[in-house]
Amino acid sequence: MNSSYFLFLTIGTVICTGLFAWRLKRSGLKTTAAAAALPLMVLLGAVSAKLLYFLVKLPEQIDNYGLGALIRTSPAEFSFVGGCAGVVLAVLLAARLTKQKAGAVLDAFAPCGALLAAVIRGAEGLLDPMSLVGIGDVVMNEQHCFFPLAVQNEMLYAWFYAVFLLEAVLALIVAAAGFLLTWKRAYATGRVFLHTALFLALPQIFSERMLGQCPKWGFVRIEQLMCALIVFAVILYACIRRGTLKAYVPALLCLLCAAVLIWIEFTLDNKLLFGIELSTPACYCVMIATLCCMAGLSVFSYHRLNQEKK
Repeated sequence: MNSSYFLFLTIGTVICTGLFAWRLKRSGLKTTAAAAALPLMVLLGAVSAKLLYFLVKLPEQIDNYGLGALIRTSPAEFSFVGGCAGVVLAVLLAARLTKQKAGAVLDAFAPCGALLAAVIRGAEGLLDPMSLVGIGDVVMNEQHCFFPLAVQNEMLYAWFYAVFLLEAVLALIVAAAGFLLTWKRAYATGRVFLHTALFLALPQIFSERMLGQCPKWGFVRIEQLMCALIVFAVILYACIRRGTLKAYVPALLCLLCAAVLIWIEFTLDNKLLFGIELSTPACYCVMIATLCCMAGLSVFSYHRLNQEKK
């Protein structure tokens, strides 16, 4: 990891913390929560990112490095989802330290957290080229060898698809939507955070598929699975809050969507299910359509919850 990477992260984190303080003040909350969260986010984000990767790859990590794996700083051996979980835990602790409601503080932080996710993803482009973090497959079509679609790895004499930029842009869109939608409109406590978490996780399911290097269990992409579980958990929470039997229909449909995603994963890996063969572009189109359906299920679930709580 070079100095440019840490400088970019530092500047981005400070800006996001400043916006967090501004949103706390605008919401009538104590801005001291932002100051308390800053060092905690740095510490817990890094520790959680490392620890989660270590745990999900435990046999391999122990066999290769023993407990020394916990102090390895290879960029490829950190979990993005784990880092996000650590940052959320830091905000919760900051809310506790400043004696404020966790839900309200998380809502104030949510768009800033999405912006921070965009910063972290964008910073991956400044890592050591040999780490291969944040990039996709080698570009075989010369017409695709241009930035920002791809980046050139001068050490390997090849172009790779710039997946990290796609992830950064998608997170930036979620952040912008969060800032704009909460500018004048109030939402139920905790709702902004839940929707932000869901709409950060949804596109990650797609972009994780495009990464050339990521933690796996066999052919299962671990972070892709974690993001799918986050999406399901957010939808299930709305179903539970509604409390009726028919309220669980969106959660069941979400599981059906997850089954479609699994089928697409098998198809992309040339492991056909049900004898159906699809081209790679068609697979990605089905995947995007399925993710849009999952987003629609979430919007529907919380819309019905709002109506029933009035």
